Amino acid sequence: MPIPRSQLRLTPDELDEVFAREKTAHVATVSPDGEPHVVPLWFAWLDGAMYFTSLRRSRRASDVEHGSRVSVCVDGGETYADLHGVVLYGRLEEVTDAGERKQAAKAFGDKHWNGMEVPERRSHTWLVLRPDRTVSWDFKKIPAGRDRQRQTSEGS
Repeated sequence: MPIPRSQLRLTPDELDEVFAREKTAHVATVSPDGEPHVVPLWFAWLDGAMYFTSLRRSRRASDVEHGSRVSVCVDGGETYADLHGVVLYGRLEEVTDAGERKQAAKAFGDKHWNGMEVPERRSHTWLVLRPDRTVSWDFKKIPAGRDRQRQTSEGS
């Protein structure tokens, strides 16, 4: 019998832990002619939103400008039993509020640069994803004896 997805979902606190620990998100956009584009980007998670610094002149920026929806995957785990992750869905928006940009830059600098200030650059902009939908999983939550793959990989 399959394990209900609800049993594998991450709690809000667990989501915050994953976003604090993992550095890289894989950001997927779609061009106006339907071609997918996926790039790894560092991110900061702040108050339920994911922030990225992005080149203003990039394929991603062009896709966003043309209305592309996005999906963002953050995952980790070294073994099958440790696999965990989150996929966020929604739209990226440029951060126009100076105060919000400053908060994003601080969170980003704290996470990735040991508290170093992230300067504003004309070539870059801040993008934010406030997710419409979130899907998550944590294979550590699979009940003992319920996963054939885990039994095989652990030699049971």
